[in-house]
Amino acid sequence: MSMKIRCALFLFIALSALARANSDIQISADYPGGNIIVESIDQASSTVNLRQDLRDTKPWWFYWNFKAKNIGGKKVTFKFPNKPKDENIMEVFGPAVSTDGGKTWRWLNPPDPRKKNEFVYEAPDGVNEAQFSFCIPYTMENFNAFAKEMRNDAFEIKPLCKTKRGRENICVVINENPTKRKARVFLTSRHHACEATGSYVLEGVMREILSDSPTGKALRQKAEFFIIPIVDLDGVEDGDQGKLRVPHDHNRDYSDTPIYPTVAAARAKLLEWNNTGGIDFLMDFHAPYIGAKSKDGKTFSINSVIYPVGQAVPRIFEAQKRFAKILEKVNDSPLPFLASDLLPYGKLWNVRKTNTHITGYSALLNGTKFSSSLEIPYSSCRGVQTSPESLKAFGSCVAKAMLEYLNTQSEH
Repeated sequence: MSMKIRCALFLFIALSALARANSDIQISADYPGGNIIVESIDQASSTVNLRQDLRDTKPWWFYWNFKAKNIGGKKVTFKFPNKPKDENIMEVFGPAVSTDGGKTWRWLNPPDPRKKNEFVYEAPDGVNEAQFSFCIPYTMENFNAFAKEMRNDAFEIKPLCKTKRGRENICVVINENPTKRKARVFLTSRHHACEATGSYVLEGVMREILSDSPTGKALRQKAEFFIIPIVDLDGVEDGDQGKLRVPHDHNRDYSDTPIYPTVAAARAKLLEWNNTGGIDFLMDFHAPYIGAKSKDGKTFSINSVIYPVGQAVPRIFEAQKRFAKILEKVNDSPLPFLASDLLPYGKLWNVRKTNTHITGYSALLNGTKFSSSLEIPYSSCRGVQTSPESLKAFGSCVAKAMLEYLNTQSEH
């Protein structure tokens, strides 16, 4: 075989291999919020076997987030074969999908009830890459986009601490004025990294506070705000589950010796306020476990409703019930909320014996008047699909309820 023929053959083989590589399905999670481990890819059948990267989460947990490339014109099956038998890897409305680099999201479809560990995606014409996630993500990029929109002098971003992995975490202060006592409001989200719905609701709260609406103006007149938008910043950016970490997660760290710098900073602010007049209102935004489809369209699992988590301290629980009634009354968002969904202490999972979570810790401070977490479902709220827009709209209603509650707080 002549040298020329050998070179041509080598070039043909190399180009063929390159063409195959450029057409093979590829999976990645090397971006903020990404989380996946690829077990195998069968290119011939377009079948991808995956599992979550649990990292330092001790039990199995459900969060995952990945990109699939070179899927144009293919019907791809994504499987999670290592899923525990009685668990699910998808929400009520299936996985969330984005085909524009994460700018917009939609729920793919209700999953096949017979196949709890897989979903199928047929890429539309012109779509060669898509991002899939257990839920609609919210990372620091989302917060920064929101912050760039704010044009209110009352809004200020301040450095809070350096995280364990070396990131600079921040807090938001609104109307901070130590010389003039106003009602004090402490807001947090993402003590558990995977719980993105809480961030959208908290953004909606901040948007209302900073708006020119009657509610926004009245809240800025009445209160000052200390807000930590993303408590577990490392977990959110790295794509951690964040729940049930070893030795414990951020929302079990409110002790005399916190191991997470953000929690230490939050705790210091709580004590500062407690020692100088108290905390009028504290709310921590979360998301529950995987939701379930209603069998009759009328009754819903606890993981498919918005609900406050009741405190063991009686006076705080009474305050929670008052707030829940106000929130039900003012809520005009697309997402339903019923005051009766408030989960009392001692019911279902709400039986914690310790108070190392932020709301339990603050409820025991003698200067705290209101302390509550609020659980926001991932995809289905009483059968209504969640979206960034509807979650932020509900956050606006939380702000309206907060104003009415603060205006009547002294009456109780």
